[in-house]
Amino acid sequence: MTAIVCDICKKPVAGARRGDNYMTILDKDICEGCSDELLLATKMQMKTRRPYTFKDYNDTLVKNLGSMTR
Repeated sequence: MTAIVCDICKKPVAGARRGDNYMTILDKDICEGCSDELLLATKMQMKTRRPYTFKDYNDTLVKNLGSMTR
């Protein structure tokens, strides 16, 4: 069995199943709660920049992920 630890909150994910209770973005494993927080932060930043492209969204998501995993 593989132990998965969230790269943001550093807590282990019990009974880890990708897509159910954790997700992988780039090379980071993120629990469901932190994933929701990351996507919400990205959504709030993108609201002020309409219209935007997928590249803008992706760049913002990567920047937020980098800042949250330090």
